[in-house]
Amino acid sequence: MNEKDEFTVRDRRSGASDIGETEQAQNTSPQGLIQGEADNRQAPESAQDLDFSTFVISLASSAQVNLGAMAHPETNKTSQNFPAAKQMIDILNMLQTKTKGNLTETETALLEQVLFSLRTHYVRAVEGQNKSGG
Repeated sequence: MNEKDEFTVRDRRSGASDIGETEQAQNTSPQGLIQGEADNRQAPESAQDLDFSTFVISLASSAQVNLGAMAHPETNKTSQNFPAAKQMIDILNMLQTKTKGNLTETETALLEQVLFSLRTHYVRAVEGQNKSGG
């Protein structure tokens, strides 16, 4: 096939329209991949590893960084940002409320344990800062 020859991509899935086919053909790279499709194929494992528990741990880690309990992953330094930590705790609390009755026992226990731990740490950190006059 000559480099100047054109080709069209036809979506044979049910419900595909001619407009979608034309649009798709215009967004197709020379290798025949739809733009953005290569990005999706590069990291399918990371998307498969993501689950509710991983999401909860991620939010909890962010709260711990903001509480100063963990070093920031990029700077490797600890600092305290209580409003940001409280926001993460509030988000986890909202998740607990909104997902009540829809989680496995393990997920429910994890969320409860994480929230208890973060709340306790938050109260202690704020009280410690108030006592030190900071």
